[in-house]
Amino acid sequence: MPDTGLGYRDGKPATDEPAPDLPDAAASGMGLRGWARYRALLDAASTLFVEKGYAATSLSDVLRLAGGSRTTLYTRFGDKDGLFRAMMEEHCARVLAGMTPDTAPDSAADPEERLTRIALHIADTLMAPETTAILRTLISEGVRVPDLVETFVRVGPDRTRARLAACLDELQAAGLIRIEDPEMAAQAFCGMVTGNLLLERLILPGRPVDRAAVETYVRECVRLFLRGAAA
Repeated sequence: MPDTGLGYRDGKPATDEPAPDLPDAAASGMGLRGWARYRALLDAASTLFVEKGYAATSLSDVLRLAGGSRTTLYTRFGDKDGLFRAMMEEHCARVLAGMTPDTAPDSAADPEERLTRIALHIADTLMAPETTAILRTLISEGVRVPDLVETFVRVGPDRTRARLAACLDELQAAGLIRIEDPEMAAQAFCGMVTGNLLLERLILPGRPVDRAAVETYVRECVRLFLRGAAA
């Protein structure tokens, strides 16, 4: 998940927790029919949270779009907060899964190209409508449901930085870069990449994104970072 400026817990990334898996019908234990109902409700809620926002979406809206019963919704998700939590955790798991090929050990890969792919993945995540909807909801509802924010930080930014820190540590061990603190470097790298993009997505979510300009900016961030960490 992208960096939000939130720090590590006790100065350490959450490397001791496995990243959440993307669920499927077999792993869910619901059976194909139950899984289909679960997916219909979650997909409908995700669509509505993005289109209307969390506050303006009701459970009746979700049921009208997805079909099914309130009993099934309450059994699977509990309430609207539960639906949002499931959407958020699934989105974070998908983002982390997308990072895996570029953060996995690969000492032969070119550091600039490798970090550029990671940085573009982070930027693309920020530009995704789901990310904007999640962040805006956490800002508006975080005081009421603080554990949602804690969950997001744990499964999103903390794990993103932990993956990146491990990648930087590997590049340093291979003699390709020189850094003193991989975790701090990962936090700085994420902050450089997100830049004003995060703020713009939060306050101007409807503004079209110039993908080419974002890519140019990201590539320059990577070059600046590597010049500062040159071996």
